[in-house]
Amino acid sequence: MKLPILLSGLCLLLFGCGGDDRPTLVPVEGEITLNGEPLDGASIAFFPDSGNQIQRGSKATSSSGKFTVGTYGKNDGIPVGKYKVTVVKKELMGELPEGYNAEDPESNAKPVKYQLVVPGKYGDPATSQLQVEVTSEGMTPSSLALEASDSPEIEVVGKKRTSGP
Repeated sequence: MKLPILLSGLCLLLFGCGGDDRPTLVPVEGEITLNGEPLDGASIAFFPDSGNQIQRGSKATSSSGKFTVGTYGKNDGIPVGKYKVTVVKKELMGELPEGYNAEDPESNAKPVKYQLVVPGKYGDPATSQLQVEVTSEGMTPSSLALEASDSPEIEVVGKKRTSGP
């Protein structure tokens, strides 16, 4: 019984925990709203600014307007630094066509329509204008407030059929 424990300890000493080259992660929780209401099921991505020590992105998914950020694993935290933030949430309009290729949506012969719950500008780091700073104390700001108009955007993914030969 002592031998397996000894071998486990030896393995940890020789090989470490697999994260020696990883930066320290800060646990970060936040809140996200759309037009003042908690946003559920949104994908949130954190893109490091060029001055950050690490250039690996982090992500979170909102649940009832709350999220916890993960970098290497789910909810494991995020390195200290400044980040551009993107938020995406869209809903399928209709049904997916038979044989739909989710790996390469643009290759599908029949286009698919999505209604963007979160405006498209928030889905691109160049246009979202959402920024946060993570310190050892946490994330500032700790909440993200998004605004959307009453007329939702539509996104079409896939090849459009053309008439003719």
